[in-house]
Amino acid sequence: MATLSALCIANAATDKKTPPGDFYDEVSRLNKVLSEVNRKYVENVNPTELTDAAINGIRNILDPHTTVFAPKDYESLRVSMEGKFGGVGITISLRDNILTVISPLSGTPAFKLGIRAGDRIRKIDGKETKGMSLDDAVNKLRGKIGTDVTVAIEREGVPDLMDFTITRAEIIVHAVPYYGMVTPEIGYIKLATFSDKTTSDVENAIRGLQKQGMKKLILDMRYNPGGLLNQAIEISELFLKPGNVIVSTRGRTQKTESASRRNPMLKPDVPMVVLVNQGSASAAEIVSGALQDWDRALIVGKTSFGKGSVQTIFPLDNAGNALKLTTAFYYLPFGRCINKPENGIKGLKLQEEEDAETEETETAKTDSVKADTAKRDTFYTNNGRMMFGGGGITPDVDVELDPMPWVVQVQERMAMYFKFAVKIRPSLEKAGVKVTPEWVVPDSLFTQFKAYCKKDTNFMKVKSNALVGVDQLEKSIIREQNYMGDSAKTISDTNLVKRISEMRKALEDNRDAQFEANKDYIKDGIKRELLTAFVNDSVSTAFSLKRDKQLNEAIKYLSDMQLFKKSISAPPKTKKATAKVKK
Repeated sequence: MATLSALCIANAATDKKTPPGDFYDEVSRLNKVLSEVNRKYVENVNPTELTDAAINGIRNILDPHTTVFAPKDYESLRVSMEGKFGGVGITISLRDNILTVISPLSGTPAFKLGIRAGDRIRKIDGKETKGMSLDDAVNKLRGKIGTDVTVAIEREGVPDLMDFTITRAEIIVHAVPYYGMVTPEIGYIKLATFSDKTTSDVENAIRGLQKQGMKKLILDMRYNPGGLLNQAIEISELFLKPGNVIVSTRGRTQKTESASRRNPMLKPDVPMVVLVNQGSASAAEIVSGALQDWDRALIVGKTSFGKGSVQTIFPLDNAGNALKLTTAFYYLPFGRCINKPENGIKGLKLQEEEDAETEETETAKTDSVKADTAKRDTFYTNNGRMMFGGGGITPDVDVELDPMPWVVQVQERMAMYFKFAVKIRPSLEKAGVKVTPEWVVPDSLFTQFKAYCKKDTNFMKVKSNALVGVDQLEKSIIREQNYMGDSAKTISDTNLVKRISEMRKALEDNRDAQFEANKDYIKDGIKRELLTAFVNDSVSTAFSLKRDKQLNEAIKYLSDMQLFKKSISAPPKTKKATAKVKK
């Protein structure tokens, strides 16, 4: 295994810093300051606010992942890691500052009562939701299993509010929101998080895909923020051979190394691709990095986030306050550190030896680390493929997504497809339309959507960069005329007004043209949201995957075994290198 990589160690040698004092003397100094502020400051100071401010100050010299949790926040963290809670079973968000149901979870109390995507929650237990934060709404909807909560729903096409009394039940958030076959031979698993149930969810998905004839697998961990380390290790064990090292952690007070201890669930000869991107972090990077180091899977997508520091949670008292403290770094099987310097710890020097060292020894050790860094900029997988340090998981196949046209960006950002689907659903139901994966969005619905967007004042207020530039140009000309003493002569008196008007009209026409140019994408967006509303998220996800460029690239490599094996094998030696070996 590799020694500590300088990619994960901030070199403080060149920084002029205050020499460290005795820890307990410094803590005593802080206590005296707080005590004097409490006793003698000109106004009374809330001790909780004072403590929070001191804690935040401490965080400023540590790293962004170290934090102190209040009881409520700690409970939310615990719930997210357990992956289950008492609730009603809906995904909610704010749409136009109104609490809106994005999707009911299949099989949950809300789903069984008929709550729909797009329903607007106007009251919770009689209290108006106007101005209520998303966190407050979630806290009110969650509660003890078996208790009731009443919500007043506003629904498109229904004149009056609808009251639903929902009995809370155990809601399990599945780590695998979707799995299915993307070709007759290639299975696909979307792995969204690493919580207590992640391994069992993935095992169930693999068994389900094997029953459908899966011979190759795509594991999608894009936008997976990570989670529990033990689950990352167990997921890796599903694919790696016994004895294969998965990850090691190193810090001032801990050194661990974890290797696979079981036979893999998926045989080593089953070709595999892992999808990652800039949103893949922590546990997702451990799994993808371990599979890459052992050449078990081809990594496709974009370079991952590079969150390779280990956090440990320490309870602080019986009230529920807790400290989440960064205690180590993650290292991949053959020495790469996952952590990108900008995502890591600045000014922290890791100590490999427990014995106290003199200043001279520390200087010598820093020089040694520098020398080691120069030698360990590159790493090699089990097959001999070259990997580079620097943090994050660099994909074997880099796939840049096509830039999204401006008008489509605005539609997605403002949830126009979702809102249109909610509005149009009652009329489609009345007309007896059955929305299925095979259903084709008619041109008439595209035309209605276009008109719907143009009637939406918020949508029409959003301007492209070019239109903003025209506005700024117009203002600049007016300012220049005033500056030159020509205040009586406005832009409307000049020939420039005609040119600027023509430019503005051309850009507005371009907005219309973008609707037509992206007609297929827009139709797919409409269908995607209608599938969610009429059927469920899984069917909608399966439909959306057909447009996924990175997924299609993964399918390409798995469909061409010659290409796949070439990509995951060591590069051929040059003639010069071969000659040296023969000698």
